[in-house]
Amino acid sequence: KMSRPYTEVTMMTLLTSMADKELVHMIAWAKKLPGFLQLSLHDQVQLLESSWLEVLMIGLIWRSTHCPGKLIFAQDLILDRNEGHCVEGMAEIFDMLLATASRFRMLKLKPEEFVCLKAIVLLNSGAFSFCTGTMEPLHDNVAVQNMLDTITDALIHHIGQSGFPAQQQSRRQAQLLLLLSHIRHMSNKGMEHLYSMKCKNKVPLYDLLLEMLDA
Repeated sequence: KMSRPYTEVTMMTLLTSMADKELVHMIAWAKKLPGFLQLSLHDQVQLLESSWLEVLMIGLIWRSTHCPGKLIFAQDLILDRNEGHCVEGMAEIFDMLLATASRFRMLKLKPEEFVCLKAIVLLNSGAFSFCTGTMEPLHDNVAVQNMLDTITDALIHHIGQSGFPAQQQSRRQAQLLLLLSHIRHMSNKGMEHLYSMKCKNKVPLYDLLLEMLDA
C-alpha cells in the first residue's frame, strides 16, 4: 500500500491498478445481465468499451453515498477531495463525484434502483453508436434496445412499489434518469484526463476486454 501524502504518480498508479481489478468484476457482472451473453462478442466488447468508466463511476458513487465528503474507492482506499489536488484536474472530477453522491443521498436511492441505473448505463452506451466516430455500430441494436426496455420496465416497477402517487413516481423516474447525464459528463472528463496522462505501454482497453470476455 502506498503511503500518504500521494504524488501524481502514486495516485494514478493506485487508481489505474484499482480500475484494472474493478474491470474484472464489471465483466463478471455484465455476463449475469439477462440477454448479455446472447449478444455477439463484438457487441459485448463495444458496450463495455464505451461505458466502462461510467459503470465504474456509478459504482464508486454508490459506495460513497453514506460517507459525505469521502470517495470510497475500496475499503483501504478512501479519499477526500483535497487528495485529488496532487493530480492536475482530478479535484474537479472528485467534486463532481461527491456532488452526485450527495444527490444519491438526497434522493435516498434504493439498491434496486441503483442496479437498474448501472445496467442502463452499460446498455445505453451503444444506443447512439451509429453517430459517434469512435464506436463501431452494434451488430444487433434491436436486442440491446429490448434489454434496455426490460431494465427500464424493472426500474419503473421498483418505483411503483413505493406507493407514492403517480405524479411523484413519474418525477422520481425523471430525477433518477437525469443523474445519468452527469455521470456521462464525468466519464468524458475522466477519459480526457486519461488521454492527457498518456499512459505508455498500456494494453489497449479493447484487447484487454476482448481477452477477458473470451476467457
